[in-house]
Amino acid sequence: MVVLMFILGTIFGSFYHVIATRLPKNESMIFSRSKCDFCNKRLNWYNLIPIFSFVFQKGKCLYCHKKLSLEYIATEFFCGLLFALSYLYFPWGYMFYVALIVSSLLIIIFISDFKYMIILDSPLIISSILVIVLKLIYFDFKTTLISFVSGVALFCVMLILYELGKILFKKEALGGGDIKFAFLMGLILDFPLGVFAIILSSFLALPYAIASLKIKKNSELPYGPFLAGALFIVFFHYDKFLGLFNFIF
Repeated sequence: MVVLMFILGTIFGSFYHVIATRLPKNESMIFSRSKCDFCNKRLNWYNLIPIFSFVFQKGKCLYCHKKLSLEYIATEFFCGLLFALSYLYFPWGYMFYVALIVSSLLIIIFISDFKYMIILDSPLIISSILVIVLKLIYFDFKTTLISFVSGVALFCVMLILYELGKILFKKEALGGGDIKFAFLMGLILDFPLGVFAIILSSFLALPYAIASLKIKKNSELPYGPFLAGALFIVFFHYDKFLGLFNFIF
């Protein structure tokens, strides 16, 4: 099952890369065929087998022989790894399915936000709907409602931070996608651990922010990947973070 989950993850990883790179450029997901970034040659099915095609073609386009970005194989490999870890941590049930959603968001947001400084609405909307449906299936309406309210509350927290950032720094300190993503974090983790995740994301982003300022002299950074990373860490260690919260409060 772990091997099967890894293979499934590589397939989804390839698809997520398409989502994260096409939607920000308003390219069609249905009518736009996969093609080489250099020679624009349309790719056949055997050019698109996750990991295998990249290795078989020695990391080059089969037609123009230009070197392909390692981003493709890295996305497929890490998505496969995250899907396999999801099964190892939570074999089936509610936590397993949400772990797959969290892993998927981590991959998509990492690519879209680092490359284009955008968190796409469609993955957030679809993920939110899926989580609500899963909560209704595995829990009751009251539990689902509490989680929904937690999502709204965390959304409001991020919105307040956004407004404070504009006042203090005279510019937008957060993006709209970060605020929307906070709703999904609250929906999955509930409010207390959602706040923990936001705090953790700040610590995760700090080294990158310092390096970006010193090396690139750039004050803008993609915050979404660090929010997604914090969500992943807190969700996969939910019991430990919940125990820490209960110990503190």
